[in-house]
Amino acid sequence: MNNRIISAADMMLQAANIGTSEANEICSVWKKVVSGIHSSKYESEVSERRMPIGERLAGNTRVIDLKNGVLLVETDHPGWIQYLKMYQKFIINGLKMNLPKLKISSLAFRVSGEKVSLSESYENQLAKERKEMAAKLEKQEKELKKYDKGSENTEKRENKLPPELLAKFDSIRNSMLDLSQE
Repeated sequence: MNNRIISAADMMLQAANIGTSEANEICSVWKKVVSGIHSSKYESEVSERRMPIGERLAGNTRVIDLKNGVLLVETDHPGWIQYLKMYQKFIINGLKMNLPKLKISSLAFRVSGEKVSLSESYENQLAKERKEMAAKLEKQEKELKKYDKGSENTEKRENKLPPELLAKFDSIRNSMLDLSQE
């Protein structure tokens, strides 16, 4: 008798034979790789009544989509995403070994019930990153304008620095000029 526990969703997929052969292959390899995860010796996985973490992860996750090397995985609870992120390198390496032609490079996650696809999450992330980058560049440009070498800004800058610091800068500048003339 096989002691392997299969989720109800997997049983339904197997019974109905839904999806393409490639999708079925990805799903079966996903389950195989994730089931192979073993937690550290400090977790309470040792008890005979508890299912190993890999099997619990496999039972609570499912592959949703694959685009541009990013595999979208859905979980039942946000806590499972934390475990998947912890073991992400192991999972990606296992997928690469078993499915080298797919060139899976990273994983994306969502909690079941959310209507996020890979293209939407990618576009949202890209827009957010661009906005943050524009704000950062604008802030840096403002800082640089404060220290512009124009005559009006130079006077303001010299008034803000203590005289002993200005003397140090002058001595450094002079020593650099002396070295460049040699």
